[in-house]
Amino acid sequence: PHGEPALVQAFFAVTANGFYVDVGANHPTEDSQSWHLECLGWRGLLIEPLPNYCDMLRASRTGRVIQVACSSPANDGQSMPMLVAGVHSTLNANPIALGAHAQDVMQVPTRTLDSVLLENQVKPGFDLLSIDVEGHEMEVFQGFDLSRWQPRLVLLEDHVIGLEKHRYMLSHGYQLLMRTGLNAWYVPQAEGYTLSLFARWQKWRKYWLGLWWRQLKYRR
Repeated sequence: PHGEPALVQAFFAVTANGFYVDVGANHPTEDSQSWHLECLGWRGLLIEPLPNYCDMLRASRTGRVIQVACSSPANDGQSMPMLVAGVHSTLNANPIALGAHAQDVMQVPTRTLDSVLLENQVKPGFDLLSIDVEGHEMEVFQGFDLSRWQPRLVLLEDHVIGLEKHRYMLSHGYQLLMRTGLNAWYVPQAEGYTLSLFARWQKWRKYWLGLWWRQLKYRR
């Protein structure tokens, strides 16, 4: 969303030596959560299963490209069908984005996020974790030890048609800080952030008051 890169940079005080993990990296620059940070000198992992996007990432990004989809331990090392729908491509049976239609189905390799981080010798406490996997988040969480890795900021795409993802983050020591577009910002509870009354109202409105309407809308 407009203004989000500046907010992310402000959160990290525009450090030049940060490390990101971008799960569902997709296009190298368009709507990228990590491109603007890489321009500042950050390093990181670009995890993306679709070959055409991986080719584009390798051609124009400096991050290490990992050509896999992240999923659960049960799917680790397997090959799974991915609905190819551009930025809305997903391992789920249906794209979560309203109006998105699959143009093709492609078999892609799957790994747990834990195994990818270990293989690439990522250090716990890295700066940014972005997860944009179009509804497959809970399977990713099954293969990711959040308590071990403790990223400083998690940008989690969440259409909020259920509270499973939100409750998972809370139960693993994170709190919701804010939202930008579809992205929920989670930070460790130990950091001690406090929310204004307006922010608390916005959180209640999004995660409780409007939940029933979104669930109804997505069922149509």
